[in-house]
Amino acid sequence: MTRNIFLSILIWLLEIVLVAALISEQWTRSIQAEEDRMLLDYFGAEKATELRKTAMGGFEALFVRTGIRDSVYGYFIPTEGERQRSRGFEDVGRYDLFPFLQGRLDVLFESLYQMIHRAVVTAAWLPFLGVAVVPFAIDGLVRRKIRQTTFDYSSPVAHRYSLYVILGTFYLLLVSWTLPVPVPPQSIPIGLFVVACALNVLLANTQKRI
Repeated sequence: MTRNIFLSILIWLLEIVLVAALISEQWTRSIQAEEDRMLLDYFGAEKATELRKTAMGGFEALFVRTGIRDSVYGYFIPTEGERQRSRGFEDVGRYDLFPFLQGRLDVLFESLYQMIHRAVVTAAWLPFLGVAVVPFAIDGLVRRKIRQTTFDYSSPVAHRYSLYVILGTFYLLLVSWTLPVPVPPQSIPIGLFVVACALNVLLANTQKRI
């Protein structure tokens, strides 16, 4: 299990690197524009604006006000003053290498903003998770209690695979934060509903004595 979790996290990090390395600036901006349009259609102008402001505030708190973004750009791209101090190398990479690096860093930070934005949208659905999970969890516990008194069979296979579904769904939600394609806001409540159903099966088939 630990190895599978490590491998899953490694794949997720590799996806982030590939997005930053291969996706164009125009593509990332078109993705964000399409998601903004879907949020506007689904939540309305007021809620969509609130989510966008929250995401921008989180991005600025993490990367702008801390100086991380400026430090990363400064590490890879020399300033004009640094160029002038490098006698004989003032124009090295000026028109090819450093513009390329500038574009990759732009994509990286735009992707990080997009990730925060999707995390904020996910958090907006957490009240729905509570509303969905509570009745499913209660039903699963009641069914388990009934099986304890009637000696019905609790399926270890159903228990195991429902746990896999829960973990897999949360992992897919995490991966969706970095996908280089527009993610519909409806996908989040659907995923949370799947988690609630799987939790019901998990609790109902938990062994009779723990």
